[in-house]
Amino acid sequence: EGTIKAIGKDKVGIRLSPYGVASDMHYYPEVDDTYKYLAEKLNALGVVYIHLADHSSMGAPEVPQTIKTAIRDRMTGTLILCGGYTAERAEEDLESGLANLIAFGRPFINNPDLAERLANSNPLSTELDKDTFYSPGAKGYTDYPLYASR
Repeated sequence: EGTIKAIGKDKVGIRLSPYGVASDMHYYPEVDDTYKYLAEKLNALGVVYIHLADHSSMGAPEVPQTIKTAIRDRMTGTLILCGGYTAERAEEDLESGLANLIAFGRPFINNPDLAERLANSNPLSTELDKDTFYSPGAKGYTDYPLYASR
C-alpha cells in the first residue's frame, strides 16, 4: 500500500514465489490459502501485475496447477508465470488464459538468441555452467554460442 501511495498503482507489480525454499522457507499447511488471499488483496489494490515464480526446476516443490489457477481467478490484471518453461508449455498456458505473459530467466543465460530460437522452434541449449553464476568476467555470461553458429 505504501508503494502504491508513493508512486501509483500503475507502476507497481509484485513477484510471488509460493512453495519457494529460499532463506530456509519451508512448506506450511496454509501456504495455498495465504497466496489466494494475497492475490485477492493485490488485485483489489490494483497492482499492474503478479509475477508468479515456480522454482521446481531448481529443486523446490512444484507450485500446484490449482494454485496457479486460483491466483489467475483472483487476478484481473496481468499474470506472468515463470519457471522451467518450454516453448510448448508457454504456448499452452498463454492460449488457455492461465497467463498473460511467460517469463524466461535461466534460458536467456545459455541461449543468447532465445527469442529467435523460440520463434523458429530451434532447440534450447541445455549446457549451463552454474559455477559461473554471479561471478565476475565474461565466462558464463557472453560466451554461449548462437544457434546458427553451432
